[in-house]
This record gives sequence, structure tokens and C-alpha cells, in this order.
Amino acid sequence: MQIERSATSISWIPSESLPAPLKIPFEQGLMHYDPPPPLTLTDLEGMRRRGEFRFANILRAWIDVEGGMIRDCGYAGGVLMGLTPVTVGSLSMMLPTKANQEIRREPEVTADAVRFVQTAGGRPLFSVLKPSAKWPFLVTRPFTVWTTIELTVRADGSSTQHLEGASQFPRHWLYDHDGRLAEKAALTQAMLWESTTFGGHTPWGGEDQAPVVAPPETELERVLTERIMGGDGPQPAVRTLTAGEFLFRQAEPGTSLAVILDGTFEIRVDGQAVGQVGPGTVVGERASLQDGRRTADLRALTQARVAETAPGALTAEQLAELAQGHHREDSTAGR
Repeated sequence: MQIERSATSISWIPSESLPAPLKIPFEQGLMHYDPPPPLTLTDLEGMRRRGEFRFANILRAWIDVEGGMIRDCGYAGGVLMGLTPVTVGSLSMMLPTKANQEIRREPEVTADAVRFVQTAGGRPLFSVLKPSAKWPFLVTRPFTVWTTIELTVRADGSSTQHLEGASQFPRHWLYDHDGRLAEKAALTQAMLWESTTFGGHTPWGGEDQAPVVAPPETELERVLTERIMGGDGPQPAVRTLTAGEFLFRQAEPGTSLAVILDGTFEIRVDGQAVGQVGPGTVVGERASLQDGRRTADLRALTQARVAETAPGALTAEQLAELAQGHHREDSTAGR
């Protein structure tokens, strides 16, 4: 019996993910941010044609099982490069991107499972000139992006996936065999990527980067985030935090909600760590529903960005539904 399973990463550029020096072509309308990908993939090729991601690393793999034993295995996937939307005056173009050769490790076979690891990525057809201390004092550095996916396929037909490596920019989301969002790179570091990711500093030169990962947001949080970020009311204030800085402190008055845009936070109740949250999570609703005080500490584990707004950005019913969802997650995690 042959069992085939897959995992897919989508790499995309979120709005407000670039610092000022790199925003210029986006602010002038030459380059474009990408819309947030869906929580479930249903039309990857359609997304590519519309220019909604930079590239997709598609890892497909198979194992042959006889009598409960793994007899053979192999890869059957690759990279799907996106199209880069570019606007010059009244002319809009969809520029193709250039794929690098996939890097596939030899499958690791155990008694009941096989572990596959695939690196894929590429760059736009254009590059950028950067200053150099040596002649000719300008060098061409292509904007290389990539992901490294680990997929484990078991003899019982189950599979798991993990984002083992990725470029520091842009955002990378990982989907399971059924197309459901499984985890995401929690941190985008555009300036670090722009200044260090060139030449041999990529998997094709022998270097990879292990990303900070976070679980996906819920369907409700996706809807509420869109309401907060794109509603008709006042725009939320975007705030940057350093690692170790507190967004909320337990028992302090709470007068805002926040959407985590980048980075990860540790949740602590009465001094005990009870969980972590990452991009896409909406936090701070419980203070609005109880006595106006925070029920937990929320401390940044990495550099982070959040969008803060007043609780009035959501209805009382939405705040209650969000709190109930977080309570269920806490109960499931044994917290």
C-alpha cells in the first residue's frame, strides 16, 4: 500500500512588516503587500495567478507499506514560484520569480515512519545594488527567500509537519496535508534579512535559519482582526516592543485590546507560565468583560509589534465569544 502525504509553506509580505528604509517602493505604489493567506488552502494556483504570495514550498512524499513494514519511500513535490505585482504609472505587471534548485535530504527511515526534509525558495528576476568596501564598490544582492519543511509520514497513514528553517523575511505559513494552517513563522526581520542574506548565507551556501514558530489563530480571531485593522473607526496604534517587555501586567487596569502582528508573547498567571501566543492572536478582552483589570501578564519573548485599540472596536458579544474561545483553549491545554 502506498501512502502519500504533503506539507506546503506559503511565503508572503504582510502590510506594516517593513521598516522605513524598505517601505519606499511600497509607499510609492511600485511594489505591493500581500493579503493574508486563508486559514485553509483551496486554490493555490489561483493565488499564484493573482500574485498573492512570493513562493510556495510544496513537499510531497510517499511511503510503501507492506505488512506494517515500510518497504520503500521517496519525494514527489517541488516549488511553486509566485508572481510579483509591480505598478509603473498606469502599467501593472506580474513579474515572474526565479526558483533555486530544491535541496532534499536523504529520507530518514525508522521502523514505523520516514522523515523527509526539503528546502525550496528563490528570488525575483531583479536584484538591488548595495554598497561595497571593495572595487567596484557596488555589488548585486538578490533578495533570496526560502523555507525548509520537515514532513514525517508514518506507516499508519498519519503525518506531521514542521517549519525547520526559513529566511528571516517575509512571513512564512505552513499547511498540513489537508491544507489547514498548522503553524507560522512568528517573527519577520526585514532589516536583518536585507543586510545578511546574500552570497553564501543561504541554504544553497550551507546556512539555514531556524524560525520562531507560533500556532495559527482561530477563525474568530481572523474575523475580529480584519474588523480591528480595517474597520471604519479610528485606526489602531501600532506599537513595537523589545524582548522582555510587558504588553500587559496582571491586576493592572486594562483599557485596550491588542492584535499581535509580529513576535511571540508568554502568558503568565500568578507568576506561572501557562502558554504562548503569536501573530494573529487578539488579546486583552477579559479586562473589558470583568472588573477592568488584566487577568495575566503578557511578556514579549522576541521583538514584537502589536496594534492596540479601544475595546469599543468590538461588540460586547464579540468580546464574550473571544473570551469563551480563549477559555476553551486554556482548558484544552490543561491551564
